[in-house]
Amino acid sequence: MKTSQTESELWRLFCAGNEQSFIELYEKYYNTFFVWGCKWLGGEHEFVKDQLHDFFIYIWERRTKLSLDINVKAYLLTSFRRQLIYQWNRSKKFESTSELVDSPEMDESELLEAEAITEQFSRLEKALTLLSPAQREVVELRFLQNKSLQEIADLKNTTLRTTYNLLHRGMSRLRAEINEKKFLWLW
Repeated sequence: MKTSQTESELWRLFCAGNEQSFIELYEKYYNTFFVWGCKWLGGEHEFVKDQLHDFFIYIWERRTKLSLDINVKAYLLTSFRRQLIYQWNRSKKFESTSELVDSPEMDESELLEAEAITEQFSRLEKALTLLSPAQREVVELRFLQNKSLQEIADLKNTTLRTTYNLLHRGMSRLRAEINEKKFLWLW
């Protein structure tokens, strides 16, 4: 996106059918929406990913019918939230969405919180790239796939001690880079 191009201009180009604008909107909002979707549904990562991809396809297909004069981020996040809750209810994975449905509109504080979480998530992603491949693999297996240390050792065909050391060094490096003691809530 050109630095002189505003979000409103990007949105107008998207609604006019510009594929590059679609890609830019997707890249700009994917992480924020993913983090929020996982927060709303208690960490249902795969479900949120699927719904997020479906949502962007949905708005692309309906781009000519969308309003041009909107707060893009608030509109997209609110629309995504509604679709996510609807699909969650359809899949019968959630019995009561009363606390989610009670406030379908997002206020300014929720948007600011979403931006803060997204910024922290970006810092974590950047810090993960600084780990050795072995450290990163162990950290991801432990915290993204919820594997035990023994399961990781078996998968990597290493000793439990080696797995522990890789995890410990990786976590120490992440803490140093992110400069936070308690950052695991992002997972």
